[in-house]
Amino acid sequence: MPFVLLILGNIATALSGLTLKCTNDYDEFMFCQLEAQNCTEYRMILQNDSWNNKQNRCTFEQCDAGPCCCSIQMTLVGGEIHTATVWKGNKTMGSKIINVIETIKPKTPTIVSVKESNRNFQVKWKTNYVPTELFSNSLNAIVTYHKKGHNEEHSKSFKPSQLDGDYYYEILGGPLEPNTKYEVSVKSVMNNKFSDSSKEGEFTTLAVNKDKTLLDVALIISLSVAAVLISSKQSGRT
Repeated sequence: MPFVLLILGNIATALSGLTLKCTNDYDEFMFCQLEAQNCTEYRMILQNDSWNNKQNRCTFEQCDAGPCCCSIQMTLVGGEIHTATVWKGNKTMGSKIINVIETIKPKTPTIVSVKESNRNFQVKWKTNYVPTELFSNSLNAIVTYHKKGHNEEHSKSFKPSQLDGDYYYEILGGPLEPNTKYEVSVKSVMNNKFSDSSKEGEFTTLAVNKDKTLLDVALIISLSVAAVLISSKQSGRT
């Protein structure tokens, strides 16, 4: 009973007006952000509740945008629970329970190629996990593309398949504007937790073949005229 009360106490412990958010990549890094001023005055101890003698530590630094950040390189195991305790000098500011599975944020994927095939465009990427592992194959994906320099986006959320060790998606060329540059990016998704967007890849749609278009129009007109003539002849015989 005291143990249960201790856990509940940790969950409810306020971080003295501070906000701590932690995610992990389910591989080797735990990332934490702390809403505070004077970042370097704060440090964090991460206690593995399954192994009482196993601790990891980090000191917060100023992030590029806003909150204080720290990252810990560690072995992450599904099902494990950690207690993160924030300190300012020798004073404990509070603690927070971190469940490894519930705080997964997938690694940022990497686009390896965007190639045209029969006027469609095949996007291939790596999840940056071992492609044969169950976790990599359990990830969903969101592919987003737009005309370069334009804000209007088209996105597709789906379960990707593998091709030659990479994951892929085919963007249909039919609805795209001809002779136009497009940019495409990919996110990985796990339990409604989204990775950061990959670096964008680029592709250019093919120009319209005017000669072929004119030939197609001429062929359609010829067939239409022939159909009318045949119909007229058949009507004259009746």
